[in-house]
Amino acid sequence: MRFHLHPLITIETGLFHAIISPGEIILESINNSNEFQRFLFLYISGNYSSLLTGINRNVGHFYVQRAFTAFQLLSILREAHHTIIFLEHDPSLFDGDGSSSLHEVARALKHAAKEAAVILYSRADNKTFRYLSNSADRVFYFIPQLKYQDHKHESGHSKVEKQYFDKSQAKLII
Repeated sequence: MRFHLHPLITIETGLFHAIISPGEIILESINNSNEFQRFLFLYISGNYSSLLTGINRNVGHFYVQRAFTAFQLLSILREAHHTIIFLEHDPSLFDGDGSSSLHEVARALKHAAKEAAVILYSRADNKTFRYLSNSADRVFYFIPQLKYQDHKHESGHSKVEKQYFDKSQAKLII
């Protein structure tokens, strides 16, 4: 099966996908996707989640599990029976003893993708995300375009004060 996470991103069962993107794009996609509402959707977060509070809880068959250690994450992945498995990457799971399980988690994500569409998501690139995404079948990077607002001072000189993300101008690198 194929699912559209975003007009530029097609997610497929049987594949492990890794995505780096601003949270706004992912939240909008999850909250507005009719496809995700029809299937069993497992959202896995670690110690910290930047998306969970923004997800509409009326989204279909939506289940949440939290992993506080890499070993709990392994257990969740091995027991998952959902059509879509979405893992919000938390590098703190791999601190200390968890670093030794990175290889096992990468294998578990790949194995889970045999039966489901697996999505590993992160807002930013980091060492553990790169390691896990090396096993992914497809990797997507959304590069935000920053816009700058130009403000005039009383002296008449321009000063760039703010930058903001314009999601309509985001670039996708596959």
